[in-house]
Amino acid sequence: MSHHRTNFYQRHSVGIMAILVFLLPMVVVGAIKAKSNNRNDVKGWLPAEYSETQTYRFFRQNFQGEEFILVSWDGCTMADPRLEMLARKLLPPPEEASRIDRPLYFKAAQTGPRAVERMCGEPLNLDRLEAVGRLTGALIGPPPAGVEAGSAGDDLDRRKTCLVLTLADVARLNLHGAIDEIRSVATGECGIPDGAIHMGGPPVDNVSIDKAGQTSVTILFGLSLVVGFIVSWFSLKSKTLVAMVIASGVYSMFASLAVVWYSGYPVDAILLTMPSLVYVATTSGAIHLANYYRDQLAETGVQEGAAGRAVHHALLPLSLATGTTAIGLATLAVSELVPIRMFGIFSAVGVVASFLILVTFMPAALELFPPRLKIGKLAGDEEAAGWKPVESSRWWAVGEWITRHHALATAACLLVMAAVGYGMTRVESSVQLMRLFSRKAQIRTDYAWLESHLGPLVPMEILVRIDEDCPLTFLERMELVDEIQREIGRLDEVGSSLSTVTFGRNLDSANGGEGLRAKLARSTLNKALLRHRNEFLEGDYLRDATVTEADGSRQRQELWRISARVSAIKEVDYALFKADLQRKIDPILARLGTDGVEGVAVDYTGLVPLVYKAQHSLLENLKIGFIFDFAIIVAVMIVLCRALSAGLVLLLPAAFPAIMVFGAMGWGNALAKWLGAGNVFIDIGTVMAPSVALGVTVDDVVHFMLWFRRGIADGLDRRQATMLAYKGCARAMYQSWGVIGIGLSVFSLSPFGPTQRFGHMMLAMLTIALVGNLVLMPALLSGPLGAVFSWSVERIERRKAARSGKRRVITEPGSDSLPAPHVAPGPGKHVVHA
Repeated sequence: MSHHRTNFYQRHSVGIMAILVFLLPMVVVGAIKAKSNNRNDVKGWLPAEYSETQTYRFFRQNFQGEEFILVSWDGCTMADPRLEMLARKLLPPPEEASRIDRPLYFKAAQTGPRAVERMCGEPLNLDRLEAVGRLTGALIGPPPAGVEAGSAGDDLDRRKTCLVLTLADVARLNLHGAIDEIRSVATGECGIPDGAIHMGGPPVDNVSIDKAGQTSVTILFGLSLVVGFIVSWFSLKSKTLVAMVIASGVYSMFASLAVVWYSGYPVDAILLTMPSLVYVATTSGAIHLANYYRDQLAETGVQEGAAGRAVHHALLPLSLATGTTAIGLATLAVSELVPIRMFGIFSAVGVVASFLILVTFMPAALELFPPRLKIGKLAGDEEAAGWKPVESSRWWAVGEWITRHHALATAACLLVMAAVGYGMTRVESSVQLMRLFSRKAQIRTDYAWLESHLGPLVPMEILVRIDEDCPLTFLERMELVDEIQREIGRLDEVGSSLSTVTFGRNLDSANGGEGLRAKLARSTLNKALLRHRNEFLEGDYLRDATVTEADGSRQRQELWRISARVSAIKEVDYALFKADLQRKIDPILARLGTDGVEGVAVDYTGLVPLVYKAQHSLLENLKIGFIFDFAIIVAVMIVLCRALSAGLVLLLPAAFPAIMVFGAMGWGNALAKWLGAGNVFIDIGTVMAPSVALGVTVDDVVHFMLWFRRGIADGLDRRQATMLAYKGCARAMYQSWGVIGIGLSVFSLSPFGPTQRFGHMMLAMLTIALVGNLVLMPALLSGPLGAVFSWSVERIERRKAARSGKRRVITEPGSDSLPAPHVAPGPGKHVVHA
């Protein structure tokens, strides 16, 4: 081969570099804008076409109750004057509002004392104790432990309370500003210590996710750079090569974020994990390409054109690595959860974009700024090249032992996989909101304080829909709401509930017996309630609405809202909870039907049903995505090896890490329940890992099988072909684990829960995959499955020989005349032509 002929990169390296430099400002600006456009809304995680999402959208069109921020602090009691001061400063009276030079983020402010005062005045005239009792668990905390409500020891003025702020339209566009304003006014103008303030509510959740995601991406960026540098230096020992590897990774990371910005999609906390994933994958590929470059120098001693020759040899393995990883990520697009779906789509695009950057930037840089490397001219000049032969590694001895005792190794792996894998039947999923944050996060501390001093905070909305022509009077409708509210209040999960009845007259006076006097009393009360109907409509628990039915007709309805609260910090089985609600409410609706009352229906909405739907989707999406991913990769393997048996061999090693890790999680969950130590759940971060890990690790499996196929095609027996695959792939496998496994393990240091668990899962799965690829895979190929695959390869070779009209000669195993494929000294995955 002549090395004087110029290749593509020798001719166009300057032009390639000029284009990349020209695009750099757009890439950097896009990445910065994408990072600053971080927006999160838990309620938007489900697709718009879902019935749960549509019901919730209908609810939000008529009520604004979930757009609240709850504020309290240590010492915030019914008698604390700072409470009213803070409420007036954040939402001043109309005559003072014009003099305020800051944005007014809130349109309503409610406190425990204000609500009690209103309920004790005209027209309700409730007793103060009854008013406080109605609001306990919502606006007012319970009496101290051991003190009975209403007893002599229950000092109502010492009860904990809070400020509930309803967002104005301007606040929805700037949630961070609204929350910062609360903290600023409370500390600067009301004398409330910053460390004593506790806030909760859906807007606080979303802002906390924003901040955790921003902190996460900053930490991951720094740690990924450090890990990339250390692993690159350990692998390459060249300042110039390490600089090029890091530059490739950083450019790809910025480009992946820029793609999101220019697509118009807002970045969320899950998607902020993607740039570091792309960086780690690019760094791995860049190290391999650098090793191919060193191999070319070792083989030829000619630096001119070495970059182009390295790309020529590296193109197939790098394309396979990119393709399998992109497929693994793209299969997350089948997820019903929007953040997971978009993470899969943009990560797959980012990996493909990083491949294009890698095969353009790295070779062009190597041509323009060739590193000074002391590498021998011959491939076997190991000492000069700085490589030790793979035969001297411990994995080589392990491989020889496995090929000799393949039956024992296979049986041991399969028994362990079966025993551990049975634990998958005990796996449970969770999308509990607080699991999005680390254990020490401020929001978890705040919610724990608020729920212990006031009551549960997660809303479960029950919407009683009553047709306009329903025969029930207004009083009877309120009694229906009251009955439903009392029934659901008996459930252990419900801490409190609010409705129109909470802020209305006492209805017991209407149940004073039978006869004309009772009817007259009920009629009088009904008229009195109707006179105040407009006041009820001004609140947030009753609405008139026009509903479009399935047949297209329009129906006027009254919407009666019952807002129940469940815990944010306890694990609630939302499926059982919703079933319990229906078991309480369905008999009431059935009794109405028996009495001939029609036109009454109940919807369940709010955060709880959305979370239940998301929780149910996690496991289903995990199964579907993994199977889909698996089927695609098996099909690719069959095509590459041109043998159906290749798919059979691939099945067990590719499934090994997922079965082991999820099985162990299932057994861990069972053990935790037995010990009473809590549960081990699958969540959003966990569910992303299998498809990503499969896409990364199957690349190692494919290369190992291609090397094995080449050995069989060249006349080696199964054991020799397996050891040839060891020689070609073992070093590259554990170096890939070092780059990708350790690189992704930094995710476990993220303050954002899903990212943290994604890091744990990826490290565990890639480590087990490495063991499976270097233990289970060789054992299978040395055994009966390998015999089937070998027979398929030999049959294909005989057909090729017959077509070419040449007689194929196979020498005895171990003969000196045996053809041996070239194995260059570097640790990169070398090209094997199938």
